[in-house]
Amino acid sequence: MRKLIFLIIVLFTFNISAQGLINEAIFSKVYFSVLGGTNFNTIPTAGAAINIEIKSNITSNIFGKISIGYSTLYDNNSYETRSYQSLQLNGSIKYSTQYYAVDKVKYTIIPVNIGAEYLILKSNLSPVAFLEVGYNISNSTAEGKLHDGIGGIYNTISEIPEEYRMTAPALNDGSSFTMGVGLGIKYSLTDRTDLNIRYIYHYNDSIINYNQVLFGITF
Repeated sequence: MRKLIFLIIVLFTFNISAQGLINEAIFSKVYFSVLGGTNFNTIPTAGAAINIEIKSNITSNIFGKISIGYSTLYDNNSYETRSYQSLQLNGSIKYSTQYYAVDKVKYTIIPVNIGAEYLILKSNLSPVAFLEVGYNISNSTAEGKLHDGIGGIYNTISEIPEEYRMTAPALNDGSSFTMGVGLGIKYSLTDRTDLNIRYIYHYNDSIINYNQVLFGITF
């Protein structure tokens, strides 16, 4: 992965230095993209991804872009929690023990990114390289099986077995800084419209890293 990141950065740098003066005025063209696909850390727990992107030309081969989206991501992070909750039973307060066997953690993410797109070859069918950085606005929920009352129901907190005498730990919401690098293929339908597919690897500083595959149209 480090080699891939290094190669893409070199390609961007080389292209900028090689072009120097450009024929088209910078930011003279604006394009919109709508993309959908999947995020996954492991295939069995793939989530959905939708991105809306705006890009404009920096040189004839390099485009700056900004995007916002909505996606889900699953982390196969199995663990157990023991806790208790209060409940009203026959007009009095009781305490019920709980055992939660968590299978995975689901992250619901709104990614906001800026980046660059490098058109490696200008033709109807062109390879493309991507580099982006941004921030994931996220929240998380644990998914698994809850066993309520597994250790019994008690009249006071002091009667609860020690291993259950705690509140369930709060999850990290998953909000994080992110960087992505990737490659794709673009097929031009007209001068302004193309179909594209891309693969991007995302590094995140707070949640798991993940792979993303997107299909979309640019117009």
